[in-house]
Amino acid sequence: MTKGDFLRLDGLTKRWSQDVVVGPVSLDIARGEIVALLGPSGSGKTTLLRLLAGFETPDPGRAGGRITVEAEDVTAVPPARRRFGMVFQHYALFPHLDVGENVAFGISGGGSGEAGAVRAKVAEVLALVDLAGFERRKVQELSGGQQQRVALARALAPEPRVLLLDEPLSNLDPALRERTRRELRALIKRVGITTLFVTHEQEEAFDLGDRIAVLNRGLVEQVGTADELYEQPASLFVATFVGRANVLRGAMARAVGGRDGQVLVVRPERLRFADAGMPGTVKERRYTGAWAFYLVESDAGERFEVLADPGAARVGERVYVEAVRAIPFAERSGAEGGEEGRDA
Repeated sequence: MTKGDFLRLDGLTKRWSQDVVVGPVSLDIARGEIVALLGPSGSGKTTLLRLLAGFETPDPGRAGGRITVEAEDVTAVPPARRRFGMVFQHYALFPHLDVGENVAFGISGGGSGEAGAVRAKVAEVLALVDLAGFERRKVQELSGGQQQRVALARALAPEPRVLLLDEPLSNLDPALRERTRRELRALIKRVGITTLFVTHEQEEAFDLGDRIAVLNRGLVEQVGTADELYEQPASLFVATFVGRANVLRGAMARAVGGRDGQVLVVRPERLRFADAGMPGTVKERRYTGAWAFYLVESDAGERFEVLADPGAARVGERVYVEAVRAIPFAERSGAEGGEEGRDA
């Protein structure tokens, strides 16, 4: 599957003020691919999704960039004519309509279209999201997961070219999210629709996305698979935002093999207790089952995490820690925070 053969964002830019800008963002998405837009609050994720949907307009002229679908420029096309389906964070279901009427609204715009064909399409998409026979149910009678599937069915009913999801699982109880993530990915793959979704949850992005675009301050820091982002981060921001990370500088970095002027990022599972290395004292132990997280404080008072066997050390014990693998960055490489972009 060739990247960029379906949906393309080419230098897309939205300037809210002199200091608050989203973009320029360039991103190529293949037909049928699921891409997660991952980043902290204020990174520009939702603004980018709204630009795609047509609810926001990019900067005027060539400076604002372009959106193309199958080589068709849709940058100035109104939302209703883009054939993009949207599932909002709060679903935006109509409480005075039943499930079937909510889904039919996505097909007929609330009243047009041949009635028999509309009913057949409603039944088809409800079966697709495992809600067959729910046509006459009131939305208030549904669970949060069922309401989400109704919103998804309504978005899919007009057969859109692209599906856009804004924090699709944020309203679900934590216990339901993992199962719903699996179901949602399986459904999208079964339909084969090109999908972008916004999330600030790394686990959600890793579970759902074929690739993940990490945003920071309105710009894309890196695009890649979950493995690539975790093992080969392109910047210090990505390294610290994706996964748990210890950031070692100065003497601490040199103690585990770093050079002058380097910042080392070491994952907790890449540190281990040893007979020599960086000295410290175990301050806390958090048991997780097969493993435990140990909070170790260095002699200089800096703290870092080690993931090890539950019996590897005791609280209060003097230990030495060495790094199995570290990811080096130049001292001034990347940014560890900041919220210049606007998450509108």
